[in-house]
Amino acid sequence: MAQPPEDLGAPPPADYTPCWTGEARAIDTDGDGKADRVRVSVQGRDRCYGEDANHDGRIDTWDVMDESGRLTKRAHDSNSDGRVDQAWTFDPTRRGCATVSPDADGDGRPDPGSPVDICQQLSAPAAAPPPTAAPKP
Repeated sequence: MAQPPEDLGAPPPADYTPCWTGEARAIDTDGDGKADRVRVSVQGRDRCYGEDANHDGRIDTWDVMDESGRLTKRAHDSNSDGRVDQAWTFDPTRRGCATVSPDADGDGRPDPGSPVDICQQLSAPAAAPPPTAAPKP
């Protein structure tokens, strides 16, 4: 895919090489005439996926798979402005675990305090609730 169409939505990041070098197929799953999904194959294997996750008619999520078909990276436009504002990196040693680097201010760089390790956040012990005052007699 040399250049995605202008109305496609957020383009895949430049370093998502399989998204730019493979053979792309756009798929309209809801019959509205707009691509809801894009699959990019490299040497016959699907290596990149684009999806309109919020169903607004524009691709907002790009996933890259490694040669074995495992998800390695995700770029997501969470606020529909056409720019990626979340970069996910998946850990091949912890299935389904990722670190997320948000860019809420839109400067193209991860925000201070990121990345966030999703699995670490989910497995962290919950904070104890504040003590309640004993009822008065």
